[in-house]
Amino acid sequence: MPVLPASAPTTSNEQPEPKAGEKRLYSYRVGAGEPLVLLHGMGESHVGWRPAIDMLAADYDVIAIDLPGFGRSAAFPFSTAPTAANLAKAVDRELDALGVDDYHVAGYSLGARVALHLGGTRRARSVIAIGPDGLGTPFERVQGFLGLAAGRGVAMALAPAAAQLSMTPVGRMMFFAGNRSFPWQLPAADARQLLTEYAAAPGYDVVNWTSMFDAPTDLPTVTQPVLFLQGTADPLTGQVLRYLPLIPHAQLRLLPGLNHVPISDNPAALAGLMREFLQRT
Repeated sequence: MPVLPASAPTTSNEQPEPKAGEKRLYSYRVGAGEPLVLLHGMGESHVGWRPAIDMLAADYDVIAIDLPGFGRSAAFPFSTAPTAANLAKAVDRELDALGVDDYHVAGYSLGARVALHLGGTRRARSVIAIGPDGLGTPFERVQGFLGLAAGRGVAMALAPAAAQLSMTPVGRMMFFAGNRSFPWQLPAADARQLLTEYAAAPGYDVVNWTSMFDAPTDLPTVTQPVLFLQGTADPLTGQVLRYLPLIPHAQLRLLPGLNHVPISDNPAALAGLMREFLQRT
């Protein structure tokens, strides 16, 4: 694959799926300007960012990456634990392969945890974290693990009917109402892909288990500007607030009425807040 300069103009540049045994991650790259890396949440893929990608690509070289074990990226080998630190290292290696040096990074849910870890490196210029977990009490961690395990079971049960469910607003609500305030706004093609990927993700169970014990211990090393975007309807809001006193230069913007994954609920507003923050930094 040709190496692209960090600020080179691109058109939609979607990688072929990695072959068996390849260590490269799948990425979708579009736009021009300063690199902006987008990371997705648990069980999802770069498709979760799709409603906002074109808006962001008007000003940035957007690189939306499938984390190891999700979407079209192969899972880690059994010997590598999928901690936020190791997921971040895999993202850094992919950016090396793409010829990207420094960059801005944004993520939601699991992707926010990984983005915050990347914020402790010299390469990340700023971090946008949407609904990160990681600072839960032992009870909250077990509760989260069980909830995600149940969600995986629902996805596997619904996956055979993903094509039919994704075609109607009611069908999209059946699976996505738990983490989106307006799940019917998801485009049908995105909903179908997200549901089938959620059910099939080879890294899901081990990441879910690992995350129950994986706590961020390096937050004071994140010296770059950090913006937390947090939906007020997200059950993790209380947990997210615990990050603020631990990270220098962190700021919080609440998203009234929005849930854990707000991208498709109001992509224009979300992209506007991200652009405003990135232009200031």
